[in-house]
Amino acid sequence: MELDLCSSADLEGICSVEEQSSVSPWPREVIGADLSGDSPYLYLCARAGDRILGFGTVLRKGKTSELANLAVLPEFRRRGVGSQLLAGLAEIAESLGSLRMNLYVRESNTGAAKLYRLFGFSVLGRHTGYYADGEDALVMEASLPLRLPDDGDGGYPPPG
Repeated sequence: MELDLCSSADLEGICSVEEQSSVSPWPREVIGADLSGDSPYLYLCARAGDRILGFGTVLRKGKTSELANLAVLPEFRRRGVGSQLLAGLAEIAESLGSLRMNLYVRESNTGAAKLYRLFGFSVLGRHTGYYADGEDALVMEASLPLRLPDDGDGGYPPPG
């Protein structure tokens, strides 16, 4: 698997991942506009050959960056793809001068919240009715550089 910045050529792959991963996927038009190069959002893709396995999006806001989206194809979850994307996005944010990273995660998305906690994120609060369907979001934040979880061999958490 390789990580690299996404371009407009990745629109179809990113939209496919987003549609398979999200209860309310970002609209194709929004993603396309972001990838056009005139957006403050940076997209990072995880690839295996020509296939996009997942992507993440970061937005720099002063000394804080927001993890705006992190999505992995269902069949590639719990295999380190999300961990590597998160670590890569944090490195990008830090290189842009951010000292912290924050995010919103669905209250029901316990798997994602657990991943974020492994990397040092803590819950700051709850945003009531944040999502279009009315679900609350947990607001989480971590200092940069992120605390990287260790599996005992200096790598990312093992799958499973």
